[in-house]
Amino acid sequence: MTATISVKVEGPVGLDEPEQLLEELGRETGLTWRLETAGQDGTLDGGLAAIMLEAVLGGAVGAAVQVAVQRAIENWRGRRLDPPPVTIIVVQPPQAPPPAQDPQPAPPRTDGLTTPEGS
Repeated sequence: MTATISVKVEGPVGLDEPEQLLEELGRETGLTWRLETAGQDGTLDGGLAAIMLEAVLGGAVGAAVQVAVQRAIENWRGRRLDPPPVTIIVVQPPQAPPPAQDPQPAPPRTDGLTTPEGS
């Protein structure tokens, strides 16, 4: 099973900060992250209004990766005087329903009905 994990940073960030967070997430999780701007590029303070970082999870590593992402973000935010809000979103594709099973034969009746002997 695969899932997508996204980290959304809202508010102004410096020019180097998206790349620094991208590197930190890669170090902590071992995943390849993709960076895209999700808001205004070049705000008055030279920062970005929002950035989005995404990676694809494979297998059952979701919980461990979420912990590593949280740790990387806490480290990154801890180095800022006024850290921007960060949202972590994990999206898993819908699960396919289990395969249909063959109908089982009905069990023999045990409702107390008997046939008279000799009939």
